[in-house]
Amino acid sequence: MVYDPAVPMGGMFFNVLATFAEFEADLIRPRTREGMAVACAKGKLRGKKPEHSDRQRRS
Repeated sequence: MVYDPAVPMGGMFFNVLATFAEFEADLIRPRTREGMAVACAKGKLRGKKPEHSDRQRRS
């Protein structure tokens, strides 16, 4: 069955999907921030690892 957003039932279907997607994003965001805070407390770097250590950069 194909849902056409131009008809009322199809529009409602897409609105429900969008609502659930927004809800899931709202659940993921705090978990991500919490995980980043835990990693920061453990001294983990975010992003790409440095190509050279501090010692290599100084020489």
